[in-house]
Amino acid sequence: MLILISRPDAGLKSDSKVDTLERVWFTRLASPAGLLAIVSGTAIFAFTGNFSSWLLLKLTLVTGLVFCHVGSGLLILYSHRPNASSITGKSIGLLGIVLALILTIIVLVLLKPQLEALRWFAS
Repeated sequence: MLILISRPDAGLKSDSKVDTLERVWFTRLASPAGLLAIVSGTAIFAFTGNFSSWLLLKLTLVTGLVFCHVGSGLLILYSHRPNASSITGKSIGLLGIVLALILTIIVLVLLKPQLEALRWFAS
């Protein structure tokens, strides 16, 4: 009689070769797109020499998006743990923060002409 004994880490080796949809999306689409946006925004910021309050505020909000991106990557890694709990709640919370940051950036960009008219905001 043949008895098969499985090791606890045997499943991890086979799973590591297969990327899940969220890992593929995160590593091959979202991360390169985010890096391209940051590099192009930084290049514009550096080459134009524009250090206005509006741009610094926008870059601060974009930094918040970078932290959310790192958090979502950590959440993807956490979701693959066998005892991971409340992934849905954490994902919804992170999504809410990301949407609030994106909405704030859009509003800030659209209000830029009015903000520059304010004496205290323009530098």
